[in-house]
Amino acid sequence: MAVQMIFCVETNKKANTDSIYITETINRFYEQTNKISRKFIYLGSKSKYNDKETIKQIASWTKDFTIGETKVVYFIDTDMYERNPEHKKQFDDIKVFCDANDYGFVWFCHDVEEVYLGRTIEDSKKVSEAGNFRKKKMISAMTISNLSSDVIRKNASNILNVLDEHFERKKG
Repeated sequence: MAVQMIFCVETNKKANTDSIYITETINRFYEQTNKISRKFIYLGSKSKYNDKETIKQIASWTKDFTIGETKVVYFIDTDMYERNPEHKKQFDDIKVFCDANDYGFVWFCHDVEEVYLGRTIEDSKKVSEAGNFRKKKMISAMTISNLSSDVIRKNASNILNVLDEHFERKKG
């Protein structure tokens, strides 16, 4: 049975940075199969997680995919959730939304760049840094423990935990 994966990411389509880290992670850790198709919804901002257009796009792609099932996964930065009550509330609201809709929920603490590059990157350099990450094959230096955390902590994510539900890990 075929599976369509819809990945909702914070970045915008022009920058397309989050998808680079996600795709590199999938390519390194998981078997490749043509039975799984991947599509990205570029939110442009995490505040658009339940935006009318986002929901409409998910519904449209789900309806159009008639050869199997569709799974949706949100990829969200925690930002400064531990110090900023607004960030924590928004993060918690997105988690509740994902749980209520049976969507996967991947978090990056504090942001995707901090997880994959070890530091926060200014907006003007995010595209070039993501490109360097891919070009220099920096995914090979990533530790499984930082990508499969059960606890929200600096430089960590639960991405492998969530993707394990949908993809088969490579052996060895």
